[in-house]
Amino acid sequence: MKNLKFILHYSKPNQYRGLAILIDVMVYVSGLLAAPLILSYMIDNIIHGIPMEQGLPLSIVNMLGGAEFLRSHLWIGGALVILAYALVGLGIHRRARNCGLLSETFAQNVRNDVYDHMQKLPFGYHKMKDSGDLLQRCTSDIDTIRRFLSGQISELLYCVFIIGISAFVLFSRNVKLTLIALCLTPLTFLATAIFYKISKKVFLECDESEARMMAVIQENLNGTRVVKAFNQEIHEIEKFENANEEFRELLYKMIHVLAIYWFISDLIGTFQIFIMVISGIMMAMANEITVGTFSVFIAYESMIIYPIRQLGRIISDMGKISVSIGRIQEVLHEKTEDMESGLKPQIKGDIVFDHVNFSYEDASVATLHDICLHIKAHTKVAIMGPTGSGKSSLIHLLNRIYEADSGEIRIDGINIQDINKTWLRKNLQIVLQEPFLYSKTIKENIGVAASSSLEEIRNVAKTASIDHVIQSFDLGYETEVGEKGVTLSGGQKQRVAIARTLMLKSPIVVFDDSLSALDSKTDAAIQKALNELDYPVTTLMITHRINSAKSADQIIVLDKGRVVQTGTHEELIAQEGIYKRIYEIQNEGGDSFE
Repeated sequence: MKNLKFILHYSKPNQYRGLAILIDVMVYVSGLLAAPLILSYMIDNIIHGIPMEQGLPLSIVNMLGGAEFLRSHLWIGGALVILAYALVGLGIHRRARNCGLLSETFAQNVRNDVYDHMQKLPFGYHKMKDSGDLLQRCTSDIDTIRRFLSGQISELLYCVFIIGISAFVLFSRNVKLTLIALCLTPLTFLATAIFYKISKKVFLECDESEARMMAVIQENLNGTRVVKAFNQEIHEIEKFENANEEFRELLYKMIHVLAIYWFISDLIGTFQIFIMVISGIMMAMANEITVGTFSVFIAYESMIIYPIRQLGRIISDMGKISVSIGRIQEVLHEKTEDMESGLKPQIKGDIVFDHVNFSYEDASVATLHDICLHIKAHTKVAIMGPTGSGKSSLIHLLNRIYEADSGEIRIDGINIQDINKTWLRKNLQIVLQEPFLYSKTIKENIGVAASSSLEEIRNVAKTASIDHVIQSFDLGYETEVGEKGVTLSGGQKQRVAIARTLMLKSPIVVFDDSLSALDSKTDAAIQKALNELDYPVTTLMITHRINSAKSADQIIVLDKGRVVQTGTHEELIAQEGIYKRIYEIQNEGGDSFE
């Protein structure tokens, strides 16, 4: 029932097509069952003249001119059979069309909802989940349900109708022969029940194996540069072959289970037909049934055997969609971020960390310990420290990618927990160390977050010291950057990302070591341009370079998740500590800029 509710919910607004499919199947089944009855009546009642209670209703016979008229015009019987099969064709056509529309509407609605839901899931969820697995849930699992709706749902209705009506007609003809014709049906249902349990388990294994294979492909495509740089093509090929081999073996296992079921059901069905035919011949020879009735039994028996056998396939697919719906609902049941509630204050950029502590779920030790900071509005602050000291974690708490375990973070005196998340992130922009660019033009990448003119785009590109580089390209700002900006160098991608961030004119801008791929001259040019922005901005800059940090109004030094030093460049080089050691090392290495 849960699966049915899920399907009905996402089939809107085409739910009425379910009723249309029901009518189409009834028309299809009616035509299919009517043809043998017409032939039976023509053989027994018209040709042989046997008075019988069974046959076509008297009203229909009289409408057609009566028995005598039909006996002299046998072509009418043939025309009625053709008409019956015409109804079958009409029902099949209408059923296929309505099933297709229903299934595609369902698939579209689910894809939209799952994608929308994933966009609103917290970063921590995506960090813990394999992107290949999520991709498979959005594609393969949804397609499994779509295929069931497009074909098997109508087949299920067909099986129910054809078995039920056929059994009723056969019982009305001859109870004894009907019981013989259906004597082995319980064995088929037993085999179906066993097959359902086995196939559901095997399909889940196949689905999870396919997800692992997709993850390998996704990882390889994302890391193509690394693979090439470290000459890991052979290793990656072997890793994919192993995942592919595992998937193939499980798929073979599924096919093997299916083959065994078809063999058993075919054997039972064939033996059942054999018993019915032998019994029917003996009863016809003993005048217990007529030739016409025997022909009905032969026609209906073959109609019953296939649907009963097909039920196993349908039930198997029901097991598959149960697994697929479960995997989709796992995503949909994950709690999303609250992006709607909260205040939307005018943000200036005064930031306070008040005894903030934080640790990741999978970490054995705390990442940040008792952080107390005051960053004044419209100032430039540099954050430094060894790798793993908690610099990026500090920023992720600020824009609520993660939530602090204890303590309070305030912007302009307001607890960020009370600020609308969408509003907060709109006013606090982060330029990441490894920026993501869309497979679009440079112009579209810079203006992706805001509708802007080319002049405005060029202005922020000049601030990011990338305008002259773009102008040197043949197509200028219309240059396609390729997937993830693959056609640009690391420094060019970072500068395009900086320009994209500045386009929003947010009051708080964070550079998460995003100037690391730039040479000292370009770094200094960007620093100077940032100081000359025509709007007030609070700048936080994570960096490892003294030259980038020395012009900051305040320098914060972290070590092992704690604030160990704060002050200006002159203050920090005058005292012993991490900052002075970094300064001395970089000066000795000649990485200084005056």
